[in-house]
Amino acid sequence: MTQKTKSALRITLSILLVVGSLYYAQSGIDLGALMVSLKRANYWWVLATIPVILFSHWLRALRWKTMLKPTLKDAKLSDLFSAVMVGYAVNNVLPKGGEFLRPLVFSRREKVSFSLVMATIILERFIFDMPVTLMMAAGVFLFMRNDIAIAYPNFTLSQLTGMGVLVAVVSAFILVLVLYPSLTEWILQHTIRRYSQRVYLRFHQLVESFRRGFEIVKSPSQYYRLILESLAIWFVYIIPMWMTFYAFGFDTSLGLDFGDATFLFIIGTIAFILPAPGGVGLFHTLVAGAMIKLYRMDGAEALAYATLTHGVGYLITSLVGGFYFIMENKGHHLPVVTASEEAG
Repeated sequence: MTQKTKSALRITLSILLVVGSLYYAQSGIDLGALMVSLKRANYWWVLATIPVILFSHWLRALRWKTMLKPTLKDAKLSDLFSAVMVGYAVNNVLPKGGEFLRPLVFSRREKVSFSLVMATIILERFIFDMPVTLMMAAGVFLFMRNDIAIAYPNFTLSQLTGMGVLVAVVSAFILVLVLYPSLTEWILQHTIRRYSQRVYLRFHQLVESFRRGFEIVKSPSQYYRLILESLAIWFVYIIPMWMTFYAFGFDTSLGLDFGDATFLFIIGTIAFILPAPGGVGLFHTLVAGAMIKLYRMDGAEALAYATLTHGVGYLITSLVGGFYFIMENKGHHLPVVTASEEAG
């Protein structure tokens, strides 16, 4: 199977996933009632979520700057924010494509190794984002067990184990790579080098670039700041979902609060893990479904809430990220990463 065929198949599956999810989300719901619910919303509250959304992405750029500090002390926050937004915009169209383009944009601008920058993305996802998500999910499960039992009766805490194991394995790999370089070199010498000196040198350069990207691991003085920045990111991510309760009056009619927003945020996060562009369809299905079962809401109101909370974020990241994409492409043309760049 050629690379083009694989890409076409992946895109086709993503589209089918989106279409199927959207169909399932609106099945059995009166579309006229959905439009009425959307029209009744207080859009001043919706507009107020926009600066909060942008601030959350700015915080992600700030944490990225902290992670790059050991190797790129002069990295500009504005350049990092640009790369973050480009990544989100691409993710809205091509599932996980932004995870590749984000480090490419920044490495091209700063003229540094793509692998070094990519290493910080891996570190960000597996050391900071996934553990926080797992802890939040576990906390929601422990303190809102009855709510989960109503919304998702077949869910058990053990289902989080698989993701926890993956995080542990990748974390262990990163620690070995950073703290035991001699062991990594020994493994390369006794495996790859025996068969090909050229491939060995290629892997050796790649490993060295990744190790430089993981340098923050050897800076315990920065751990406190990284933890605070990570918690701040996730806290601010939840705020728009909480604010949108007020747009629909759910704070008074249903008594929904920040805890409920946290629960729905955790549920909605699953949509962005699966290969659907921007979580379209899946987010609507998961969040609206949980609200209908848990709060016994009207389906049209639940879907209207899911549509607005997702739609505003999707639109903002697409517009702002699209603007930065045009600017980056205008200045650097975003060429395909070369072998020498990847190795560093």
